[in-house]
Amino acid sequence: MDRRRLNIVLDDELATHVDRKVQSEGAFRSADDYVGELIRRDMEDDADAAAFIHDLLSEPLLDGEQHYRSVRAEDVISRNRKS
Repeated sequence: MDRRRLNIVLDDELATHVDRKVQSEGAFRSADDYVGELIRRDMEDDADAAAFIHDLLSEPLLDGEQHYRSVRAEDVISRNRKS
């Protein structure tokens, strides 16, 4: 896997947090490892969310139009005003 260098600037509070994660917990060898892990988790969360949305929407889309009924915009607006 190719690697690319990114330079980031953190305020003191964030830098202290990163230092604490690297030094005290021992789970990360460096700030690079810690930030990389955060990005990997974020990517997994994005993939999980996309899969959830796909699963949520795929069945209704496959059901076809026979399960839907046509409504007018005015009816929706009127219904929402009553809520």
